[in-house]
Amino acid sequence: MKNLCWLATGGTIASRPSSNGLVPGFTAQEMLDMLPELKKYGNIDCYDIMNLDSTNLQPHDWQFIARCIEKYYTQYDGFVITHGTDTLSWTSCALSCMLENPAKPIVVIGSQFTLEEENTDAKENLNAAFAATASKLRGVYAVCGGQIISGLWAKKIYSEDLRSIQSVNMPPVATFCGSNITWLDFVCPPAAGEFKVHYELEEKVAQVKIMPGLDGEILAALADLGYKGIVLEAYGAGGIPFSENENKDIDSAVKRLTEQGIVCVCVTQCLYDGVHMNRYEVGIKAVEAGIIPAGKYSAEAATVKLMTALGRKMTFEQIKQLF
Repeated sequence: MKNLCWLATGGTIASRPSSNGLVPGFTAQEMLDMLPELKKYGNIDCYDIMNLDSTNLQPHDWQFIARCIEKYYTQYDGFVITHGTDTLSWTSCALSCMLENPAKPIVVIGSQFTLEEENTDAKENLNAAFAATASKLRGVYAVCGGQIISGLWAKKIYSEDLRSIQSVNMPPVATFCGSNITWLDFVCPPAAGEFKVHYELEEKVAQVKIMPGLDGEILAALADLGYKGIVLEAYGAGGIPFSENENKDIDSAVKRLTEQGIVCVCVTQCLYDGVHMNRYEVGIKAVEAGIIPAGKYSAEAATVKLMTALGRKMTFEQIKQLF
């Protein structure tokens, strides 16, 4: 049987009622004892590495999770990380960027209901997660909402619906319902080299959502505060306003930032299809000003990719190639 590692971080899946609402309370071992059928997937060792509502997770927590995976990497055939859904997509994106050439499955999983609640989704999500971890998958995946998802493409799209985490702009690896898993037409990429962990993260990266009336001085203020990268959430296919009014000319603000060495990346506010900035003048002018189109990546994925790239001191041209 395979040797599997359960890293518990808290989240709704492990929560119990308190006077202040739901708070993480179950240990991984307690959850495993409640679901002994998970042991059919392998020998499972449990580690409680943190106990947080995922709303409170910070970049240093991604680093700590990565350190735990590196510490136990040679001992186990796969990893399940139980996590809250609020920032599950952020963590799955971060691990996808930080872990280079993982030859084993690393699965981040959450649920909308606690394990002990009636009609909980936690049981089938855990079943799918351990099935994925016991499979021949390699790399980082997210499991929730009826899908097994490549880590970079997970996004929370519902706040209460059980389909909370979905694969956006990329087909999922598999779907599941109850204990039934349907593996889709997915080709697992081969291991490409030695496993490495990249801990470097530049936390001075901000997301800014474009809206009518947005003033370019906001971007200038971020530069003054020492930010090294900005992810702009643009309209539609990547529309960024330009104007004769200097304060409303976001293109000019982007150009000034780029000239200062601050990397600007563009994603769309739309859920699907990504940016296509060679189609409209408002996109073409923004690219000419120096912004990097993020293609079909979500705001979360683009932000984490930029944080890791800047942390590793990549050049502007190298960062362009990432996207």
